[in-house]
Amino acid sequence: MIFYSWTVLSGSGSLALGDSRSAALSEGGRDVLGDGDPGSAGSPVAMGITDDRGRAMKAAEETMGPGMAVMAIIEAVRPAMAGPTLAPCYVRIGVGWLGRYTDVGEVAWKRFFLEEDPG
Repeated sequence: MIFYSWTVLSGSGSLALGDSRSAALSEGGRDVLGDGDPGSAGSPVAMGITDDRGRAMKAAEETMGPGMAVMAIIEAVRPAMAGPTLAPCYVRIGVGWLGRYTDVGEVAWKRFFLEEDPG
């Protein structure tokens, strides 16, 4: 079964997505955060897991609404178990959506794929 993990990020601070993940977010070799600045996103404002992509997008958009956040990331994940501890966890499957406000005040979603880390 596929689930959708969503995270809404503030505009302050620094978060280099490649530093905290084993795969880099990319869109044809370009950083999906845009503007050439991989540290433009801040700390998480809200996050959650749901079994429906539309619900994940709606929850993220509602959290972004009050102006507390600048972007949202949704990733498709599957349930798994951590090897050493057998604790339940979620594993990314390689596709996600980046949501940002447009000039007209709507959230536009752009799909991205995770590249495997060579090595």
